[in-house]
Amino acid sequence: MASTKGLVQRLTLSEELSSGCFFIGPSPYSTELLFIMMKPSDSVLLRRQKESMINLLIKAQRADYNVTAYHDQNSAEVDWVALGDFDISPIGLAIHNDFYSISGYGIPDNVEIVFDSTNLTITVQPDIVRPHWVFVAELPNAIPVGRNMVSLQAPGWSSDAVPIDVHAGPPATVRVLYSGSPRTNPYTVAFVANPAIESAAGGTFSADPVLTQRTDFHDAVNYCLRTMLTETEDLLRQNNLDTHIRFVTIFDSTLTANNNNSLAQELNPNLMLTRRDRLRPFLARYFEVADMVMVLHGSTTHDRATAWYTTDNANMPGTAYTYDGVNRLHGHIPEIPGSAAIPISVDQTGHTALHEFCHGASDFNNGRIWDLYHDGPSGGFDVNKKFRANNTDPIPNNFANYNGTNYNSDQNRNGIGYPIAWESYHPALIDPTRPNLMDNYWQAFDTPLRCRLDQLTYDLLSDRLRAKIFR
Repeated sequence: MASTKGLVQRLTLSEELSSGCFFIGPSPYSTELLFIMMKPSDSVLLRRQKESMINLLIKAQRADYNVTAYHDQNSAEVDWVALGDFDISPIGLAIHNDFYSISGYGIPDNVEIVFDSTNLTITVQPDIVRPHWVFVAELPNAIPVGRNMVSLQAPGWSSDAVPIDVHAGPPATVRVLYSGSPRTNPYTVAFVANPAIESAAGGTFSADPVLTQRTDFHDAVNYCLRTMLTETEDLLRQNNLDTHIRFVTIFDSTLTANNNNSLAQELNPNLMLTRRDRLRPFLARYFEVADMVMVLHGSTTHDRATAWYTTDNANMPGTAYTYDGVNRLHGHIPEIPGSAAIPISVDQTGHTALHEFCHGASDFNNGRIWDLYHDGPSGGFDVNKKFRANNTDPIPNNFANYNGTNYNSDQNRNGIGYPIAWESYHPALIDPTRPNLMDNYWQAFDTPLRCRLDQLTYDLLSDRLRAKIFR
């Protein structure tokens, strides 16, 4: 058995589609001529098989898909046909000024996206590159509308070229950036453009400016993904954990400012809160379910980010753990997703997005990841902060025992120093040379984006994420 691989460069069909000649090869100038022909002796089953092969080859030519035609070594008559596999997969439509993503494997850091059309080749530098995924915040207008062949290329490395159709617009309302692992209920992070803001006094709603600032929304999503997936703290990408996480965006500019559409509320003087009870029903309108919702807004007066913890569903399965000998649970399914309100004007030199994600990914009832830059408690069970009876008492060497492992305390508050009046203290850091990601990371001596978590928070959140991702 021999095989011929490539594109269907040209075909000729009989009037009744009872036979066809097919020129298959890598280019119009390098092909083999093969044929399929109905014969009087063909059974009904064999005739249908040949009809299916002809139809498949017709569609493959229209779509620019590679095929493999199998035939006898000494014959040009096709016995069966298979579509070729691609080693990359474009995600969703290619639309000017919209997000664009391509998944694959073994993608090098210095890769570029190449769009080849009939008369033009355009090269695009991705905004984010992971070994399994490349992401572009806005697809350039320079790419010609219509059929293009898209591939990933780097020095000494290239992917297959995949046929796509590029569209001028409009951008999609719901956009899957990466689909995660193939699960019925994948761990999902949703980035939502907030349609309406509730006033601090309550009951009054105004249109969120973000719905008129789509380019800034795209830039903010890009910033969030970059801090979560590419900076020094590897919580979400350790052992390529992010290959299993689904990322999606929602931007619906048709929505009006009312109670049902409002996902954020002002808290004076300058905070913005998520309206966590509105998140699930809002997402359901778009057939989405999320574990974490990043609510992006355009307020310039209430531009300090905040987060709400996840509330896990206590009636659903979970993964047991112990903290200081107390049995607790990493719930697998959220009753209310974790959430964060992030302004699109956020200072992108800091770790705001990942900091708020860590808050939101922790659990309201079974372990909150709390702020370390002030002395007070959250009002619940705080994983990463404890208190001495008096501020003059020494800080204990041992901070906590998680799942049988003892974790030390941070004696010096990562070089910032505990204020004299503070009674609180923290777990020991992964990197003792810079502030904790959950502390005042702005005080880092070089760049806040190099800050990391303490070891206890890192380990507990890692286990919690895995419990949910592999539920």
